[in-house]
Amino acid sequence: MTTIVMDTSNQYLAVGIYQDGQLIANKQMIGSKRQSEEAIPVLNALCEEAHIELRDVDEMIITKGPGSYTGVRVAMTIAKTLAVISNVKIKTISSLAAYGADGKKIAIIDARSKKVFACVYEDGQPLTKEMLLTHEELAALQEKYPDYALVGELKALDLPNVDVDLVRAIYDLGQQVKPIEQVDLLVPTYIKDVEAKKKWY
Repeated sequence: MTTIVMDTSNQYLAVGIYQDGQLIANKQMIGSKRQSEEAIPVLNALCEEAHIELRDVDEMIITKGPGSYTGVRVAMTIAKTLAVISNVKIKTISSLAAYGADGKKIAIIDARSKKVFACVYEDGQPLTKEMLLTHEELAALQEKYPDYALVGELKALDLPNVDVDLVRAIYDLGQQVKPIEQVDLLVPTYIKDVEAKKKWY
């Protein structure tokens, strides 16, 4: 079983290759706004390193958002293209869940305009829905969950970055979901401003 993991939805470009559950090649780098240029070259380089052909890949696990409008579509487009030329199975994971895969976490992704996408997790299980919050609303959420660490695009809050192994998290979460049945209908997860008006408790 050969699996490609890819996240292009936010600040990182994260790509990994697993064979029979073992990570054999990976790269995670800050790639905000450059994923569209670097995703395919990085993927090709890792395939060469792992001595595999894309046509031989059995499954691909990608993040589906929320996140950068352009970034989310990069991995999704690659996955859809691969599904057309091969029998690869496609699985999708929430971009926020990838940050909240371990322990007690409040995962955030920068939504611009002093807003963030957010969700509360405990060992990868969501305790809230995915939300679009202002910074003030996020602060209120933190008060409700004082024992939960903030992870994700912390630069949006002018906080120091905390590294997360996204490739491993996405792969592990991918073992808990089923493949997409109709890949051609797959679309990114977007959270509209109206969601910020809804209560999260």
